[in-house]
This record gives sequence, structure tokens and C-alpha cells, in this order.
Amino acid sequence: MNKTITILLIALAAALALAGKMNMKLLEMRSTAHLTQAPPTQNMPPGVAFTTVALGGFRGLLADFLWMRAGTLQDEGRYFELVQLSDWIARLQPRSPPVWAYHAWNMAYNVSALMTDPAERWRWVRNGIALLRDEGLAANPGSARLHQDLAWIFLHKLGTDSDSAAAYYRAQLAAEVDAGAVHFDPALVRRIEQEFGPLDWRTPQAQAIYWAMAGLPFARTDFDDLALRRTVYQALLRRIALGDRQYLAPTTAFVQDVVRRHPGLAGPESVLRQLQEAKGYN
Repeated sequence: MNKTITILLIALAAALALAGKMNMKLLEMRSTAHLTQAPPTQNMPPGVAFTTVALGGFRGLLADFLWMRAGTLQDEGRYFELVQLSDWIARLQPRSPPVWAYHAWNMAYNVSALMTDPAERWRWVRNGIALLRDEGLAANPGSARLHQDLAWIFLHKLGTDSDSAAAYYRAQLAAEVDAGAVHFDPALVRRIEQEFGPLDWRTPQAQAIYWAMAGLPFARTDFDDLALRRTVYQALLRRIALGDRQYLAPTTAFVQDVVRRHPGLAGPESVLRQLQEAKGYN
């Protein structure tokens, strides 16, 4: 019996090694044919890269099983267990933006809502932000979806008072920016401020604008382009509502461009009319 188990284990190890080798060949072929957004494991966290290579074609089967389990946990409201399960799924399917978005949303919205202490709530919201920014986008640098999801957490979760601890989140974000714990692409910052004027990068609206603008070059559909541009002007509108009227003119120009790019949409056209009225236009 022991001999049989030993043979099976050896066969399993050989099969995994062969699957990993074949997977590397397939990934190389996909990269050559420009079917991937980035080289197979470039910029991936080590754990994700190892899982991607080692499990090869078995990743899909295991991920399907875990997704079914995740659905059950979601329905039952077992969000803490879902955090670990979602982490496993993300490492099995690192090139799937919806996986990272789902995982981040669960932490930032579902799990954080279970906490009563603002510091604990912020820890989970911040975990969701860090997951998208530091891991999801590292694995999927060309994903407009993940840029939009990250921008939305800043715009909605931190930038509005829909969460009772939102003021605490904003204070913590400002402290992190002041401490140099949040890093920006200087070239993108310059481009944004050339278009809209100086921004207070400690605010969630500035963060939302940054990530939405970072995602625009990767928008391959009208839907993605509009979603990212809408995030930008919604963040600017929020700053105007908070008293920063210096953004009125550049926001008007930006929304005019959105209307030109996406004609016939009631939402952007209504926003443009309101901005023009606020500026005293006819």
C-alpha cells in the first residue's frame, strides 16, 4: 500500500512539473502573439508568480471550484472566510481583473462594514486599495477596469459620507500622503495639474482623478472611456462643491470634451449645462 502511494506521489509530482513546463511554453507563445498585457510573471508579487508557473493548466480547474465555494460564502455573508478564498483565487487567476476587483470590493465594503472601530474599518478599506494598486495592477497593468475600480473606492468610499467613518479614512489618507507613503508618477501628476491646476493630493478626489487618468490610455471601449472620464469630472465636481471654484473652468472644458467624445448622452450634457450656468454662460 505504501509503495502504491509513493508511486502515485511521484507521478503527481512529475505531472505538476510537466504542466508547469508546458504552461511556460504556452505563455511564451501568447506573449509572442501579443495576447497578453504583460510578460507572464513580470511585476507579479512572488507568491502570485510562483503559483502561476507551478500549477500550470491545473489552475483553471481549481479556480472554478473555489469560485463556486466563494458564491456560497457570499450568499451566507461569511466575508472573513471569503477574504482568504478570494486571495487564493486571485493567485490562481492573476490575469483576471474581475477577480482582483471582487476581492478588493469585499474587503473595502463588506468586511469593513462589520467593524465598529474606525481604525479597524480603515484597515480593511486600505487593504482593498492596496490590493488593487500594488498587486492587481501589477499583474494587469493595462486594465482600465482595475484603474476604474481603484478610482471609485477613493471617490465613493473615502470621498463621500456614505460610510460613517469616511472622515477618519480621509484623515488617515492625508497622513499617509504627508508621510510619503503614497507614491505617484511625477509625469502623470504634471499632466493632470497642467490640465486642471494644482490639486491637494491628500484628498480622495485627487487620488480618484489620478487613477482614472492613469487608466484612460488603456480604455479600449466607449464604456471604459466614459466610466473613467465620468470619475474624473465627478471628483472635480465634488471639489467645486466643497468650495474649490478654481476648478470650474477646467472642469467645464473637460466635460465639453466628454460630450464631444460621447455625444447624445443625457448625463454629461446635463452636467455641462449646469457648469455653464454656474460660469454665467448663456
